[in-house]
Amino acid sequence: MTQGIRSACSAAFATSALLMACSPDPDPAQLTAVDQLITATDGALLTLNELDRNRYLRADSLFALSEERFRARLADTLAPDAAQALGSQWIALRRAADMGKGHERILAELSAAAERLRLLRTDLAAGAIGPEEGRALIAAEQRRHAETIAAVHAVMDNYRLLQHAWDRRDTVEALLANAPLP
Repeated sequence: MTQGIRSACSAAFATSALLMACSPDPDPAQLTAVDQLITATDGALLTLNELDRNRYLRADSLFALSEERFRARLADTLAPDAAQALGSQWIALRRAADMGKGHERILAELSAAAERLRLLRTDLAAGAIGPEEGRALIAAEQRRHAETIAAVHAVMDNYRLLQHAWDRRDTVEALLANAPLP
């Protein structure tokens, strides 16, 4: 029995060595393309992770506390400057919870993409994926990456919008203090 196991192991080892010897050399341009995607994805992940995600919760809480006063004040006749300030604040704060969910969704997409790209690079480097299949996979990843980076920019714009809303809260609070009684 031991002789049979040795023979089977030797045959398996020899077969795997032959298969590895037959795998194509990785295309350096493809590896570079995947490395660039990995670097960009990691950079986007770092950027979004640096942002204070509690900002969305604070802004949503501020909206919940002020919503009735906003409604009362917006139902009244307003000067153009006050209408602009209250209207933009209302829009920004009302969307805060959805902005936070979008931030989390894009972070999850970036994490999944980073893992997928690292596996792709490993497979390309090992020769497990041929050049034609590699080109198609890289092209698909580049399209996904472009879409995800556009979403990252939208998250950053939303974050800046909420920062401005937070910075204007004292001004808006003064306008809301003049709200008529319901």
